[in-house]
Amino acid sequence: MVKTPTWKADFRRGWLVREAQRLARSGQHADCTTLILQLQSLDGFDAARERFEDRALRSQLDRLCALAQEMGSKPVRRSAS
Repeated sequence: MVKTPTWKADFRRGWLVREAQRLARSGQHADCTTLILQLQSLDGFDAARERFEDRALRSQLDRLCALAQEMGSKPVRRSAS
């Protein structure tokens, strides 16, 4: 069995966290639970699973989801040109 180099695993975990933050900002998720379910199908999630069990990260993702949902329900004001 070929082992993945450490730097590649670290890079993939970082990418998954950034992807989770992007999904949270999209407004498509009410909280981190559905977001994490979506991420589970991505390559490398198993290596990053413990990162997504961290309360601080889950709390951050929940806040980002809530803010995105709140912003999505408000009309965006555009300045007059």
